[in-house]
Amino acid sequence: MSFAICRMEKMKSHDLKGMQFHNQRERESKTNPDIDKKRSHLNYDLVNPDKIDYNKRVKEIIESQKTGTRKTRKDAVLVNELLITSDRVFFDRLNPAEEKQFFEESYKLFADRYGEKNIAYAMVHMDEKTPHMHLGVVPMRDGKLQGKHVFDRNELRWIQDEFPKHLQKQGFDVERGEKGSNREHLTTQQFKAKTLKEQVERLESSLSEKQAAKQEIETSINEIEHRLSDLGKSLDQVKKVDEIDVKLEKKMGLFASDRVILERKDFEGIETLAKASEALKMENRQLKIENQKLHDGKDKLIMERDLVRNENMELKKENKQLKKENDFLKGTLERVKELYQEKLPELAKMVGYVKASFLDKAKEKLLKRYFTDDNEIKGAQKFALDKQEQEKQIQSTRKRNRDREGGLER
Repeated sequence: MSFAICRMEKMKSHDLKGMQFHNQRERESKTNPDIDKKRSHLNYDLVNPDKIDYNKRVKEIIESQKTGTRKTRKDAVLVNELLITSDRVFFDRLNPAEEKQFFEESYKLFADRYGEKNIAYAMVHMDEKTPHMHLGVVPMRDGKLQGKHVFDRNELRWIQDEFPKHLQKQGFDVERGEKGSNREHLTTQQFKAKTLKEQVERLESSLSEKQAAKQEIETSINEIEHRLSDLGKSLDQVKKVDEIDVKLEKKMGLFASDRVILERKDFEGIETLAKASEALKMENRQLKIENQKLHDGKDKLIMERDLVRNENMELKKENKQLKKENDFLKGTLERVKELYQEKLPELAKMVGYVKASFLDKAKEKLLKRYFTDDNEIKGAQKFALDKQEQEKQIQSTRKRNRDREGGLER
């Protein structure tokens, strides 16, 4: 049985723009080779009939419910995105109408749970290897944005328990994932990489089974060839009996009218040979029948072996392609992680430096009032020191000029 999969990922303001580009296919992706552009027209959003600005839409949801006057923090989690799907085998059993019902029922469960007015988007992707839905929930409660309280540990456990139950009631053959699992939460790209790895493992397992079947077929063919060899030896024995019959006819050369005159010992020898000949002829007929069956069986086994070989080759090709895609995804994830860790502190310093340019006389109190990030404060402080150094150089230049002018007057 397939699993009902629902994974949650936190989205801040800068994450939403990238998610908008990905979900609405506004830019060509260079990191996701799974997207088939020819099927992108099959994608649809259960909430928005047209493309939207994710940040603008989320801001509208927050402002329409906010009761306080305090501004939303810049680093606040604005959206908890749920990735909803199952495995490829599950969707292969569904027709298009049932696929859409699967996502509609999933949307209905979470819209009822968190409020339909708090669902910013519900984008269904049909142009990747496995159909899935990105459901964006703005975690508003009691007039406040509070993702930590809306999606706490108990809520995540409720999702894992109730989501498969709801789908089962609608007639979908799914089950809950592993309960009490210690596996860490995966991002969308990590989840895809993990799914590819599982597909590779399944293909490798299938390949092992095919190779075992191939070995059995080759063993059966060897047995048939041994039996055919034994049959050839039996045919040689029959030829020898026929030669004995010819010799008997030559030996029976004395005839008296309708009778043959033989000595008793010759007659007894002929009688023994006749019985042996008849038995060998019967065995020969039986062996010919069995030989024909073995030939037919051999031809069938050879055909099956060729089919297995062809399928084996296709599996190897697909396995190789999946491994390449898996390696590509892993490399991309590592590069994005490195860039993110390398550039973030420098960007923060740059922001602080720019801000400080508008506060030329910034002091410690102003820094604490206008700057909240340590890296921004460092950038502002560097700007202030640079300005002080510039002032010193200007004063020094002016003093030298005055001294030079005084010397000329004297």
